Amino acid sequence: MQKPIRILLQTTIPTTEDDWNIQRFSMLQGYLASLQDKAGNPLFEVAARDRNNEADDPILSNLDSSDFDELWLFAVDIGGGLTEKEVGAIARFRQRGGGMLVARDHQDLGSCLCYLDDIGSANYFHSKNEDPDESRRCIDDPYTTNISWPNYHSQKQRRLSNNYSNKTRS
Repeated sequence: MQKPIRILLQTTIPTTEDDWNIQRFSMLQGYLASLQDKAGNPLFEVAARDRNNEADDPILSNLDSSDFDELWLFAVDIGGGLTEKEVGAIARFRQRGGGMLVARDHQDLGSCLCYLDDIGSANYFHSKNEDPDESRRCIDDPYTTNISWPNYHSQKQRRLSNNYSNKTRS
């Protein structure tokens, strides 16, 4: 039997009601935990948690010495989501072969990623590591104008929104 891959699903904010806390990702956690090989053995062992309120999160700041194989980091902070000690532990985790999946959203959500080598430079934010193409520094979502760039709006979503609007008017 092959050992299950140990995944840490982690947010960069403390548990906050009606925010992007780890509960928003419970279906993902459940799905990953339900996957099995042909013999019925689990493929993944999944731990899911929000950032601790302490200065240095006890799990993130020691990730390099943990037995996790992958970190799925949901960067939902607007700055300050990772401390220097956590950034160092994540770098050592990656150096030892730990895998990472990183997700973030619009404007400056997840801007703590700027402190992670390679990963940070691949992400553009509103006030940090701005997109070098100034033509993309604009609001492109006509429906949610209170969300500023970067917020790459899907044309498909526009069509779906238009179709929904047309159906509700009929």
